[in-house]
Amino acid sequence: MKQIFAEDSSYLVRLFVAVVCSAVLMFFDHRDRHLETFRHTLSTFLTPLIYVADLPSEFFFWGGERIMTRDQLSKSNQQLKDEIFILRTQLQKLVALKAENAQLRNLLGTQQKLDGRRLVADIINVATEPGAHEIVINKGSVQGVFVGQAVLDAYGVIGQVISVSSLHSRILLITDSRHAIPVRVERSGERAVALGGGQLNHLSLQYVRSTADIKEGDLLLSSGIGERFPDGYPVASVTKLVTDSNRSYAVVEATTVAHLARTGQVLLIWPDESSDVLNVVDEPEPVTTEATHES
Repeated sequence: MKQIFAEDSSYLVRLFVAVVCSAVLMFFDHRDRHLETFRHTLSTFLTPLIYVADLPSEFFFWGGERIMTRDQLSKSNQQLKDEIFILRTQLQKLVALKAENAQLRNLLGTQQKLDGRRLVADIINVATEPGAHEIVINKGSVQGVFVGQAVLDAYGVIGQVISVSSLHSRILLITDSRHAIPVRVERSGERAVALGGGQLNHLSLQYVRSTADIKEGDLLLSSGIGERFPDGYPVASVTKLVTDSNRSYAVVEATTVAHLARTGQVLLIWPDESSDVLNVVDEPEPVTTEATHES
């Protein structure tokens, strides 16, 4: 019995020492950021573990792809061809609109906006902490990803990069309670700030005047204020509007346009650096399993 108590005491001492050391390291790191380089290096070395943890889902996905019949593949291929044809016809209209927009900007004396570099990345992990809306992608500093970079999916804004290692990056979704994004109403131009509340696909608008020109169903776009998110990307759609004459501000709730729970790939965008080079994401071939395309 004495030997057992001695071992218990030793474990308690070790635990106490570990807790004290952890508290000291957290204090100095929070105050002076001394461990930033160490954390970046450790994150890089732990990257293989993320890929290993993702292997089961990748295996089942691979198995499901192989089980598809020839008929299913043929139908999927034809559907993709039809979608590409439709998108190409829509692109013809967009080219005309872009030319018209450039003429209007020249008349107004404003600088023309150019498309910057873009990069497609795969989601390899999702945060499991309660209330944390974060994802991990398979692109990092090697590809030029930086903290604060805007991230989209095929439908709209999903969030921004909050940490980067050599081979992967962590994305904070716009629905996280720590996130806010400046927006404007597409129809009226009213500006507001959309805050995440910790609920998936749900945002709330802050400090919207009761007399503001905003209605249910209005599309909210990124306003470009703060220069973190480019102007004009879809963010959310207004789903609830409550006004009270006795209150200065209205209660406005919205649903994200991006498919946060279903998307498997994201698009990283860079600010425009020059007008000499225009980088565009490569168009994927029908029925392909390629994960990324870099402009």
